[in-house]
Amino acid sequence: MRFSDNSDITLVVTSCGRFDLLKDTLASFDRFNTAPIREVFITEDSGDDAVHQAVPAHWKGHCTVFVNRPKLGQLPSIDLAYGQVKTPYIFHCEDDWQFYRQGFVEDSHNILEVKRDILQVWLRSHAHDLAIHSPYIHLGDRQVINGVPCYPLISDKPEWQSFSLNPGLRRLSDYQRCAPFAAYAGEKALSRRYAELNLTGVTLEGDAVLHTGFGNHVTLPEEVQRKSRRRQRDRLKLVAVLLTGLLIGTGIGLLVQ
Repeated sequence: MRFSDNSDITLVVTSCGRFDLLKDTLASFDRFNTAPIREVFITEDSGDDAVHQAVPAHWKGHCTVFVNRPKLGQLPSIDLAYGQVKTPYIFHCEDDWQFYRQGFVEDSHNILEVKRDILQVWLRSHAHDLAIHSPYIHLGDRQVINGVPCYPLISDKPEWQSFSLNPGLRRLSDYQRCAPFAAYAGEKALSRRYAELNLTGVTLEGDAVLHTGFGNHVTLPEEVQRKSRRRQRDRLKLVAVLLTGLLIGTGIGLLVQ
């Protein structure tokens, strides 16, 4: 990977203690990204200085690592890093991805240069990834934007639209429209907000990244509590449905008698 003071792109990576995954993520980005980068910001939310060992040696003069003590959480960590960005574009990345082809940043840049209504460009394969792990996401008709083949993203879920913290290029100005991210309840809330602003997303026909962190998700105590409450609500809904069905069935039985 090349660094250049003339680049209009900054790389931001969020990490939390998964240094084997982080090292592989940075190595694959270093190997396959062909677009010049001005600088790199990494936020390490585990408080562990071992994060520095995952950074490629030739990045050191262009990379700033924030080791959070105490833990901030993902969205405040993003605010911390984005607050330092001086370029109009940010390539956002988490610590558990593997890139596998060149030119994905340039393709994304070409699209965002001419389409202000596109919030970000996704890089995951639809057929081999999204269709399996996020089946509520569908593709619109094929488009060629500024020479780059891509597909509009269509989601069946109002809470999951074009915004994602998955790897991808986005504009600093679009972040600033909703900053700080920490003011939102999470990724879903941000996705709804960007949808309200009529910002959409596309995914490249030439996919470029694979998720390596399935089953190794970092969870915060408040996230565990939210999931527990959601499971409890789902159980209560199920009980209500079963009781309603039972009562309806009993009523029909009485009428028949």
